Amino acid sequence: MKEITRLHRFFWTAIFLALSLTTMLQTAVAKEIKVAILPFTLNAAEDLTHVQNGIFYMLYSRLSWQNHVTVIPKTQIKTHLADLKTVSGKKATGNQLVAQIAAKTASDYVLTGSVTKLAGSFSIDTQVYDIKNKRFMSFFEQSKITDDLIDKVDRIAATVNKKAFDRSTVTYEQMEREKQAHINKLKRQNPEHLMKVPAGQQEQGPGWKVWEYLF
Repeated sequence: MKEITRLHRFFWTAIFLALSLTTMLQTAVAKEIKVAILPFTLNAAEDLTHVQNGIFYMLYSRLSWQNHVTVIPKTQIKTHLADLKTVSGKKATGNQLVAQIAAKTASDYVLTGSVTKLAGSFSIDTQVYDIKNKRFMSFFEQSKITDDLIDKVDRIAATVNKKAFDRSTVTYEQMEREKQAHINKLKRQNPEHLMKVPAGQQEQGPGWKVWEYLF
């Protein structure tokens, strides 16, 4: 009789553990975030397609996070871009493009941006759209030489990881150390100037803004 009772307990315990494990796995899968990266707009006199491609693959590798963040492959994005149209039959652009790509790829976030080259310097503007919460963040980096672009894109990816996905990386931690060192230097050199700045403004970073879009 005791042996049967033990078997019953073992049986129900095994079922409970199996159900708990299944629930945990389902929860983990449900929380995985999908991100679509659109090709960056190029503003330059010469062909910067190689820069556009390089930025995509850098962001793809740096934003991908196993079991947490999945970035939609470039081939899939290109296929959808070729098909997307507005109600009037014209190619979708701007906010409509972001909304449609998000719907086509079932993405939680859509990342867009532009690269501008002027007098040898590069400006990189990036926007991250949170589709569910209808909000976005903007990021900006500037590079004086082409060789510095990799570092600038790396810094943008690190900031996106932290601000959007709460993921801290080696690059982001280094950026925080640099920022704190700069603040400390200003305090030593010009403490009277910092007194005029509202509390917290010196460390203010990119924040979410309302995203108004059309479907």
